[in-house]
Amino acid sequence: MVPDGPCPLRGSLTTVVHVSVNRTSSPRHPSAFRAVAVVAALALGAAACSSDENDAITTTSAATADTTGESTTTSITPLPMGDIVATALTNQVFTELAGLALDAGLVEALRGGPFTVFAPTDMAFGKLPLDLLHAVQDQPELLATVLTHHVVEGAIAPDQMVEGELTTLAGTTLTVTKVGDQFYVDGNPVGAGVQATNGYVYVMADVLVPAVGTITDVAVAFKDCCFGTLVTAVTEAGLAETLAGEGPYTVFAPADAAFAAMDQATLNAALADPSGLLTTVLLHHVIPGKFNIDQLPEGEIETAAGDTIEITKLDGKTFVDGVEILVQNVQASNGTIHVIGEVLLPD
Repeated sequence: MVPDGPCPLRGSLTTVVHVSVNRTSSPRHPSAFRAVAVVAALALGAAACSSDENDAITTTSAATADTTGESTTTSITPLPMGDIVATALTNQVFTELAGLALDAGLVEALRGGPFTVFAPTDMAFGKLPLDLLHAVQDQPELLATVLTHHVVEGAIAPDQMVEGELTTLAGTTLTVTKVGDQFYVDGNPVGAGVQATNGYVYVMADVLVPAVGTITDVAVAFKDCCFGTLVTAVTEAGLAETLAGEGPYTVFAPADAAFAAMDQATLNAALADPSGLLTTVLLHHVIPGKFNIDQLPEGEIETAAGDTIEITKLDGKTFVDGVEILVQNVQASNGTIHVIGEVLLPD
């Protein structure tokens, strides 16, 4: 029975989310959003005494999460728990996204719309190096850009999805492609979609990283967390201007940990010969053309160094000369970056 007068549970979802506990995967920022069960209970309670279409609605379905961590596995089916924010908060697979939206002050904005959200799961954020995630969190404008890069105005139903370009709320572009029956956004597979009261939410097994500049700009932007050695090496070899050029290029970018794991004698020898060995090693990580993962062909590909690397794909993972791509499809204005955990050495 619906009580007369104001609903005791009414209130913005911003207020509701503050009752939860801190994220464990990203402890630098004590954002509150882990107690999804509490949020769900409050959201459902609000629905019981409200006619507001943005308040959560009840459902008898259950969300199921894939535990394989594969990029191509998008079997999660979210619950239609009300508006887009309520859907994110009441599905335990989107807690990281919900917390970041709270950090960026986007919760209330996402209750408007209609919007289409390509929503990364917690597993998707788990693929990112923690230092990279912290680097984004530490820059409020960049965080807002990354999050709104996942949001498109208008409600795009699954049967309305078509190939082409979409303009996001960040003012960036998402490219939709299709291989067989599978749609991709910037090379990342699009999973199950669910209709919310103010749009659609699609499950994404990867975070969509917008272009914040050229390949050189992206590396410099994340220099402190991830690409310090790479930026130094590219600068020493005189390739910074090249990788900031028209391109397009695809770069398999070793993170700092990859250089740290190298044989130090080999690394020192390369750094001591910037115009020779170092340039060859760096260009061995670059191929002409822009290739997202869905467009990257298997087999041997010629590099900018004039030699070849071999691309293989197995169980939803992509490997370069046997080295797994850890973070895929980082967009740049003149190409794409794929982050790897080892340095590729030419023969």
